Formats: sequence, C-alpha cells, structure tokens
Amino acid sequence: MVLENGGYPGDTRVCLEATALVQAGYDVSVICPGDKKNGNRWDVVDGVRVYRYPAPRDTGGVVGYVWEYGYSLIVAGAISLSVWLRHGMDAIHIHMPPDLNGLLGVFYRILGKKFVMDHHDLSPELFQAQGRRNRVLYRLLLMFERISCRWAHRLISTNETQRKTQMGRGGAHADTCTVVRNGPADFFFRQQHVPVHVGQMSQRLVIGFVGEMGEQDGVECLIRALHHLRTNRGRSDFMGLLVGSGRSLESLKKLANELCLQDHVVFTGLVPFHDVPRYIATFDIGATPDPSNPYNDSCTTIKTMEYMALGKPVVAFDTAENRITAEDAAIYVVNNDVVGYADALVRLMNDAELRARMGTAGRRRIEDELAWKYQRDRLLAVYESL
Repeated sequence: MVLENGGYPGDTRVCLEATALVQAGYDVSVICPGDKKNGNRWDVVDGVRVYRYPAPRDTGGVVGYVWEYGYSLIVAGAISLSVWLRHGMDAIHIHMPPDLNGLLGVFYRILGKKFVMDHHDLSPELFQAQGRRNRVLYRLLLMFERISCRWAHRLISTNETQRKTQMGRGGAHADTCTVVRNGPADFFFRQQHVPVHVGQMSQRLVIGFVGEMGEQDGVECLIRALHHLRTNRGRSDFMGLLVGSGRSLESLKKLANELCLQDHVVFTGLVPFHDVPRYIATFDIGATPDPSNPYNDSCTTIKTMEYMALGKPVVAFDTAENRITAEDAAIYVVNNDVVGYADALVRLMNDAELRARMGTAGRRRIEDELAWKYQRDRLLAVYESL
C-alpha cells in the first residue's frame, strides 16, 4: 500500500483496510510519510509492516504543490522496489490523492502485478476546494486520474458518487469498480467510553468537531456560527471542542481569538486515534461543517459516522453524501448558510428529546448498515476477485 496524504496508523481508512487484510491472511506493507509521533522509521503495527519516509516541507504555491507530490512519488517508488525485492509483491494498492502515485500502479502492472486504486477524494475537486486556480495543474490532475482509472485492475471508492466519476470521467469499466465506504471501527460503539474533561465544559452544552482542519473542511464556518450563537443569539451556555489538526489550525485559532471566543472554543490538537471516541462521548452535538461544493459533495465524511456511532446528533451542510450517510440523524443546512447553521445548533441545544431521538437513529444506522465490518467484507471480496 502506498499512502501520501497521511501517516500510518493515523489514517483511519488505511489502517482499517490494512489490518483487515492482515487478519484475512495477506502480507501487507504500507509506505507513507513520517509524522511527529512516529518519525521516519520502519515499524510493525498490528502485523502491518510500515515504511516511513521524511515528509516534504509544505512550502505552498504551485512549486510547493509539484515538489510535494513529485518528491513523494520518487521516494515511495524507491521504497516499493526495496519492499518488492525483500518480501515479494503480488499487488500494489495506491491510496489517492494524489493520483500522480497511480503511475506506480501502472509501472507494477507492466511488470505483471495487480494494481488496486483506492479513491479517498477526487483530486481535481480537492485542488479547487483548496483555492488553487492553476489550469495546467488542474488538467494534469484530470489526466492522472484518467490514467489510473483505466490501468487499475480494481477500483475502490468511498461512495457511489466517486464510483460514477471513475466510470464516467475516468473511463473505468463498471465491473471493476466497488464501493468500500468509510465506516467506524467496531470499538467506537462496542465499548463504553468515558468522556474527557477539557476547559470550562461543566454546565455547558458541548458542540464538537473531529477531523482534519484544512481549507476545504469548513471549520471556519463552524467558528463563525459559534460567534453568531454568542453575539446574535445571546447564548453563552456552550463550548466548542475542536479535535484535530491540519494546515488551517493556526489561522483558525487566530480567528477564534479575533471573534473573542477564547472562553467558548477549545482546540485540542491531534489526539491518538483510540482516544477519539472519548472526545466524541463528551459532545452533545456533532458538527460536520464541510461546505457544499463539487469536492465535498463527493465526500463521505468519517467524522459524521463516528458521531453517529456514539449516538450524537449532527448538524451538517446539505450535501448529497451527507444525506445518504446520516439520513434522520442530522439537521441539514442549505446554501452553506452560517447563520442557518447557528440556528440549527440552537434548535438542538433547546431540545434534549430531539437530540436523543436523532442520536438513537444514527446509532442504529451504524449498527445495521454502515459499521466497518460491512465494508471489510467488500474489501476482501475485491482482493478475492483478483
């Protein structure tokens, strides 16, 4: 497995997939960038061999974008050759984005190996959602996506929207494309999780967020909605608990200070994956503030399902995939309206019975349809078909 946009075991989807394959008898190696916790070192995690390389510096701009992905392709490619020579290889599983890494899959397919493409996000839409406007790079992303879709033996996507893109824009055959959704790990809802106590949360309703904090993730919208709660709705009985990290973290902290939310917002930074359920158990309301746009409309957000697994009601902007995922467990806000988002929060803050009813509906949906155990069977079927 080759992963660029995250570390291991920090990337939830990759960790669940790799562990499921090991448990099914496969021999798995993951190649990924190092992170602050694990550094740049070889490791074995729950039977998965992990090869970490120094992450490229984020220099920003077009040059930084090209450098990051070009460097990662070359380094991951070199490590993959070492893994092949030392342990053998039957298949290479490329996690995308970046779709540029699909060239590794093409290379190994030419050498007779199986190429599995795993679409986490649509790179061209992500590129635009991050505020980038370079037309040449955008067209290159479309080209690399198309190459990967047409050369892969099997294609995996997180939802039906992405699968249709693989077949339509990418030109893949329908019988090679399988949806393996993101799903909460079993321990999210099979254990009792003791809530954490952070900041001044006593006697306050906790509005929580878990996940990546980048330009495309809408955390700025959530902070502005919390500001609206305090200044225009006269509410002081809440605490925003924001769990996670990302490129926008420092600017989000600055925004919260500028809006005088120091007493109403806590940023925890990155926390260990196995501690995430304890933080969500602290929430009264789960926030999914990813705004509707061509990128987020194609995304299945794992945080939404993690909220649901712990019985928390959700407030989300109105995207097709949010509705498919949460159904009656969420209130949906149209037109990316920050004031409307704040009003939806107020509605849940004022109605404990509604919160409980929505939380129960979400928990039931995870247990009956969306838990990782159902997605694991789909993943193993893909590999058995090879």
